[in-house]
Amino acid sequence: MAPNERAKELHKDAEEGSAEAQAMLGWWHLKGLEGLEEDHVKAAAWFLKAADLGDADGQYFLALCYYQGKWVKKDYALAAEWGRKAADHGNAAAQLFVGEWYARGKGVTKDLPLGKTYLELSAAQGGEEAVALLKELRKCVACGKLDVHHMICKRCYNRRYCDRTCQLRHWNSATEPHKLHCVERRESAGAGGSSSAPMDYSADND
Repeated sequence: MAPNERAKELHKDAEEGSAEAQAMLGWWHLKGLEGLEEDHVKAAAWFLKAADLGDADGQYFLALCYYQGKWVKKDYALAAEWGRKAADHGNAAAQLFVGEWYARGKGVTKDLPLGKTYLELSAAQGGEEAVALLKELRKCVACGKLDVHHMICKRCYNRRYCDRTCQLRHWNSATEPHKLHCVERRESAGAGGSSSAPMDYSADND
């Protein structure tokens, strides 16, 4: 199969430095569209060119490449870096991608407030997945209740609870003790802290 006229024109524009064309050409190579061979290596190369020129789609696609590690060496740090650049340029899909990463701690240090910020940006652009994930994040991590008056740890800002009872139960839970998470997070930030007693919590209405 030979490239059709659209592919030839796009390739010309990409070669002449159009970041938008480079990102699109990368996508067509990724999917084998418009008569182009399906070539993931070429796709990643075009995404990188577009990303370097500041194209949000190219940055997002490149982030996915690094995240999945199928066409380039897997690198979560680069995935997060390019994903955030795309998200900051207003790419709704990247905002969802980065928001979920930080909200769940997938490949990056978990940062719930930052994750929610990106998810809210995606939701504001009509992202239904972002809306659904934001709703899920309002669950109490101990009992799973949704949309109740929550408390949030004011030391690490990464765990939400219905009340003090749930917080105390989760502090020393067998599966994911918040005691360890909270202290580790504070120590990594240079704040210190003790694991001998539950941290203080502040009311949160998000």
